[in-house]
Amino acid sequence: MRNQDQLCVMYKTEKDLLYFYSNLPVYLKQRMKLWQKWNSITLLQQDYDALKSRMTTQGDSGEEQGFIVEKNIQYKLHQAYEEEQTIPWGVARVQAPRVWPRVQGIGINVGIIDTGIDARHPDLQPNIKGGVNTIDASSPFVDANGHGTHVAGTVAAVNNQVGVVGVSPRARLYSLKAFDSEGSATLSDIAQAIDWAIDNNIRILNMSFGSRDSSQVLHQAIRTALANGILMIASAGNANESLDYPARHPEVLTVGATNRQNRVAPFSNYGSTLNYVQPGVDILSTWPEAPYYKTLSGTSMATPHLTGICALLLSQSPQLTPRQVKQILDQSARRLPNTAQRRQGRGFVIATRAINLLTRRIEARNNAPSAPRRR
Repeated sequence: MRNQDQLCVMYKTEKDLLYFYSNLPVYLKQRMKLWQKWNSITLLQQDYDALKSRMTTQGDSGEEQGFIVEKNIQYKLHQAYEEEQTIPWGVARVQAPRVWPRVQGIGINVGIIDTGIDARHPDLQPNIKGGVNTIDASSPFVDANGHGTHVAGTVAAVNNQVGVVGVSPRARLYSLKAFDSEGSATLSDIAQAIDWAIDNNIRILNMSFGSRDSSQVLHQAIRTALANGILMIASAGNANESLDYPARHPEVLTVGATNRQNRVAPFSNYGSTLNYVQPGVDILSTWPEAPYYKTLSGTSMATPHLTGICALLLSQSPQLTPRQVKQILDQSARRLPNTAQRRQGRGFVIATRAINLLTRRIEARNNAPSAPRRR
């Protein structure tokens, strides 16, 4: 289902949802999408109009079933502008190459909710392990826009001595194609991508997109993903205003953009739930068309730098929870001078500081005296 005229309905409880859904004719179910994990369905406006009175009837509990209705909100990729450059300076600025002798992201599944990934690109192909197309399940996750391929390259372009290299060059990439060639996605497309991530052992989700509209359905999907141990990284937005959604939700790590001068980019959105800033201006990365590399700017480009750092942390210590990763990032981030907190959050995250902090914690735990045994 991909239709901007659809509606998303979320019940208060899974029991109420299933009571309503299980009694529907098969032909109606075939036109809907069930999101059981967050008590929701997506359906056509005409079906909602016909079924509305049925939705509000009493359930088997004897109480009126409560639900909320939302439009199938449009989300836009957080891409600002582009200028030609020659080197991926952001990877060097976060000092990722200094930790590669110790850790490179091996074994960590990273999902990129975006326009797809070019699986044929020589800098990406070895690390692409699968994915899904939520726009059209019968088609592969081909990237006809370029944004997703660019984001993926910053996370995990292979260290193969050609092109560029990503922050976490041996992480496992999964393409969750929810955005079309114009860079647009619907709420239901994104919800399905998150659902797929939960069911397929994704550890990190990169979400370089946003909307000014909030969604309780998407928020519930994010809460469910976090409860399943998925770390979510979202871009702040590029309008020099308050944070977009899902970046505004406290369950995600939100990233703003900096430039080569270590200043926050003038387009970068801000707010109380902004967590960090990362390189996001003139970022060189992979591209699906000749010459196969391109320079872009935006908080979309900043976000995969942090995603890559998180993959490095999880690769070194796979048992880390999202909360523990955030604690390490908070403690290792450096504040930018003369910059308000709402513009930078905790500050700029550097891979060497984060990995060194984690290493000290592991060593301290291993060297801690064991508790005496009771006799």
